[in-house]
Amino acid sequence: MKKILMSFVLFTSLLFASNYKYEITPTIGGVIPEGNLDLSNQLSYGLRFGININTIFDQIELGFERSNSVDYDNSNANTDINRYFINAIKSYPLRDNLSLYSLIGVGYESIKNEKFSNNDSGFFNYGLGLKYKVTNNFSLRAEVRHAIKFDHGDNNLFYTVGFVIPFGKKAEPMAKVEPTPAPAPVLVLVPAPAPKPMPVVKKIAPTPKPIVIGDDDHDGVNNNEDLCPNTPVGNVVNSDGCVKVIHLHVTFATNKVDISNKYMIEIKKVANFMSINDNYTVILEGNTDSVGSKKYNQKLSILRANAVADVLEKLGVYPGRITKKGFGETNPIATNKTKEGRAQNRRVDAKFMK
Repeated sequence: MKKILMSFVLFTSLLFASNYKYEITPTIGGVIPEGNLDLSNQLSYGLRFGININTIFDQIELGFERSNSVDYDNSNANTDINRYFINAIKSYPLRDNLSLYSLIGVGYESIKNEKFSNNDSGFFNYGLGLKYKVTNNFSLRAEVRHAIKFDHGDNNLFYTVGFVIPFGKKAEPMAKVEPTPAPAPVLVLVPAPAPKPMPVVKKIAPTPKPIVIGDDDHDGVNNNEDLCPNTPVGNVVNSDGCVKVIHLHVTFATNKVDISNKYMIEIKKVANFMSINDNYTVILEGNTDSVGSKKYNQKLSILRANAVADVLEKLGVYPGRITKKGFGETNPIATNKTKEGRAQNRRVDAKFMK
């Protein structure tokens, strides 16, 4: 059974992209009821369906949980309990792969065998949880919820764990292309010739068609002025049609990720640009020189991008608008054969996306 479950999780994860819109989360857990309910502690299992949104909350989820054959204390009777709920979730990133979240919502509890004032009832619940991203396509989550029933104000404490399977790749934004209006027809009035034995007919030269200058890569810069044709859709470009890059010139000592205070002016330029253009995101590209192994340099370049990201977050840039990439030693801007060239290559650059 364990092998079948692991095979299912692996197969499902390969089907879904990391840039997702929906989540499905199978869960298992338990319920600790208030003592006056005369119900024993119980196990539960369930399924949740989440929709990622961009509001004050990050996700809306619909959920179902069931507990089978729950014993009544001081009685031979038992009952099945079904619970249905909807929650609004807000996430708080702690690290790249770990986040804390809070939730609030309402639900309905259906009790098959009602006894000892345990009746069907709606309830209000709130809670906290942790979500750990194992890979881009698979996460684990654990949470605790407190529920208060509308009937008698009875209380239940829920604790659950589950594995998160994302799906539904988000569409890439496409630049809107305005159609070129057709030229208005030209009406030419030709005066009637004076009466003559042999009238002379003048030929009218055709009106030349206007020259249409296109924008093939839809970046807002016409082809005749675009120095970087075929720019990928979504990239922010400058007046020449090339990807807007701020060379932060945040350089690092060999094998270091510490940022000197003298580079704060350049990092603040990025933060100011993001505050003015609140519909943009930024990509931080970390780089290293060629000293050391390629594997180690790849990891070091990610750490340098993370260091700049931490400063941007402290300057007020929302973490969800920051993407961090590491290129190791593969993207030099100067020779690695000199001390000066290697210093230039130990850097972080910033690119922007709409």
